Amino acid sequence: MTPLVSLHHLDYVQPLFPNQSQLESLRILTTAYEVDPARTMQQCFCYYHKYKWSISVSWAYAVQIYPWLLSAKDLETPLQTFRTWRSWSNGPFTFNTRPMSSEPCEQPVIFYLDSIKEDEKKGKTVVSTTYKKSPIKQENKCNQANYARAFAIEKIVVSSLKMNPHKWQKVPRRECCEASKAFWSNTMTVKIRNCKRGETITM
Repeated sequence: MTPLVSLHHLDYVQPLFPNQSQLESLRILTTAYEVDPARTMQQCFCYYHKYKWSISVSWAYAVQIYPWLLSAKDLETPLQTFRTWRSWSNGPFTFNTRPMSSEPCEQPVIFYLDSIKEDEKKGKTVVSTTYKKSPIKQENKCNQANYARAFAIEKIVVSSLKMNPHKWQKVPRRECCEASKAFWSNTMTVKIRNCKRGETITM
């Protein structure tokens, strides 16, 4: 967990959100930032054991479903969807990355932030963010049953308590989450919460 400090040179890079301009992408992100600045872009991951899926949430940006099990170490290592600044080479970087496979069955199903709302419940602020697949029409090019099941998901609703801004003054601890899906619905829900005592975030 690392706080979002700055975004810069956005006019030189691809838009953060598909089918949006750089400025439109920034407006989407700042709308979420104004609701819960401490949580913006924070990663959380968990597993949907019924189908053996791995789920990675980058709050206020994107949710990725991997229709297979990935280790925690792999999930926290960013996919290399970028190149070096100026030289446009594939590295080296000052942090570890993992390659983005060209094989359709080895790529995650990605959902991007669509909307955000906040509600007061029992004196606490609960923030709900909704993520949908890119508005650009996508075709499932993987014929594996488990992948097709993940591709059939239409939206993901992530709920969380507003993050305490003083949390950064403590030792950063990654949070845990729970994923669920009703069998009659193409919506998945993910609840971000503090990890329970003795709970691990592994498969």
